Amino acid sequence: MEASIGVPAEAPKPTNGLLKVDQEIPIGTTVYDLQTNSTNCNRISARPDGRIAGVWTQGFEAGAYPNRGTGYNTRVNFAWGDQPDERIETVRTGWPNHVFTASGGEFIVAHNSNSELHVSRRDGPMAQWTQSIIPSAVPGGSLWPRVASGGPDGESIHVIAITTPVANEGIAYEGVDGHVLYHRSLDGGATWDQVDVEIDGLGSDFTLGTDADAYYIDASGETVAFAIFNSWDDLLLFKSTDNGNTWTKTVVLDFPLERYEINSGYTIEDVPEYDEALGQPDSLAFLTSDSYGSVVLDNNGEAHVFYGNMWVSDVDLTDAGSTFFPATDGISYWNETLGTVPDIVGVVDQNGNDTLDIVAIADIATYFASISSMPSAGVDADNNLYLTYSSLIEGDVSIDDDMQHYRHVYVVASSDGGATWSDPLDLITEDVVSEPDLAAFVEGVFPTMAKDVDGKVRLIYQQDFRPGLAVRGDEDEAADNFINYIQLDVNELGVVQTEEQVDPSSFALNLAPNVTTDRTLLSYTLSNDAQVSTSLVNAHGQLVKQLSTQSLASGTYQEQIDLSTLPSGVYYIMLRADRQYTAIEVIKQ
Repeated sequence: MEASIGVPAEAPKPTNGLLKVDQEIPIGTTVYDLQTNSTNCNRISARPDGRIAGVWTQGFEAGAYPNRGTGYNTRVNFAWGDQPDERIETVRTGWPNHVFTASGGEFIVAHNSNSELHVSRRDGPMAQWTQSIIPSAVPGGSLWPRVASGGPDGESIHVIAITTPVANEGIAYEGVDGHVLYHRSLDGGATWDQVDVEIDGLGSDFTLGTDADAYYIDASGETVAFAIFNSWDDLLLFKSTDNGNTWTKTVVLDFPLERYEINSGYTIEDVPEYDEALGQPDSLAFLTSDSYGSVVLDNNGEAHVFYGNMWVSDVDLTDAGSTFFPATDGISYWNETLGTVPDIVGVVDQNGNDTLDIVAIADIATYFASISSMPSAGVDADNNLYLTYSSLIEGDVSIDDDMQHYRHVYVVASSDGGATWSDPLDLITEDVVSEPDLAAFVEGVFPTMAKDVDGKVRLIYQQDFRPGLAVRGDEDEAADNFINYIQLDVNELGVVQTEEQVDPSSFALNLAPNVTTDRTLLSYTLSNDAQVSTSLVNAHGQLVKQLSTQSLASGTYQEQIDLSTLPSGVYYIMLRADRQYTAIEVIKQ
């Protein structure tokens, strides 16, 4: 397995965008460890006012996981809430997606055990969740939804999902086993003006069906785009510029066979000419998508598509399925201007010997993915692009009986429209992970990035200490998994900040004394009228107490802060004035 992969520069220490910290923040746990069957969904959202929400499939009772549902946590005033110990729904669900609307509403869609698209929505962080079902007349229902928000007023909700496949006790819909259908709401999910929409180009004339989770959707204003990443089909992009009323279809990656049915057979004449330089495993193998992909729309409405590479073949026509090659490496990229840019990232050559040091296929935990895959993308106001993904690590293997290689979470960026990309930044290091002593034993998978990058890259990922999954693949013994939040400045990736960092001096911020046993006095000056809030957080960015929230005119103010009841340690006083914020350190003796 030869490779020509760049070695990254020494990874700088990430920041949380407010304070210089050295640890990620665990926001939840789960024993149920399958966050997606393939392509990630929208599991983290961020608003300009600083609110962030993260969701994941949560379950604690191994086996049937009867209490499986949406794990949810939110960051308000720069502090995350307590880790949840129960789902937000009253029914069993899975695979949640989250978006904010322009008005600050929250929308979550998942599927329930009746193959219905289950909605949880609320108006703000203190409101109660309301539950409903997206109306549908599809026999057998639908599963594995994906969601995006946009529209002329920011209140449109766009959902795609597939009809329940035959293998999941569904039926073929209009001749397609797993038919992608589109649904739209213009009022934040309260009502639905389009449901069960069959988009031209996805019918039985074009495809036999779509795999679970092999699709992703994004929206920006009235532009909506989604891509389908089936391994044995064309990789397709569908795009609308009128908020989902009409669609155009683009073939991103042309699969050589049309409507291929597994075990029906093909000949060497159907396969592109053998190319050993590409790492083609045999003459009957096709290079395609591994079904893990992502789409992001930039500020010009241009679509950017990312997908993991995979070699597949179907030589044995007597088995139950096809063959994939787990040692396939690389994430490829496509946009509407450049076309395809292959292998923008791959496994990092840790020892610089130009070889992937993997002894055997058994050393690779089964995620049915490339060894560099699970992409999730974002964009900032200057159209710089960002990508997080999970990639195999050479060298270190797990100490359990599997002896498999770990996967780490990486981030890269592009400042030239995707033509070139920065060196990979590994986020699983002693300086970042919440348990530094265990950094060498971390498995980091399913990373998901908040689309809107405001000078900070924000992502969540699933962490445990054994490669592979319990729910599928290796079917390891079920154990605790952690949903962790990481945030870093874009300048750590070589990108110039898209907005000026707020320095304490811009508020004439002062604290006296800043080493105290009981009280301290915060002084600050506002140059404009503003909604001002102050809060106290610990060194991990977690809220200790909300201090004040008030509307203030321009001028100079003082606030007495009582630390007398707190344990000794380092704390930070957070000051927010409208969309600007800063922090100052205080030490409690």
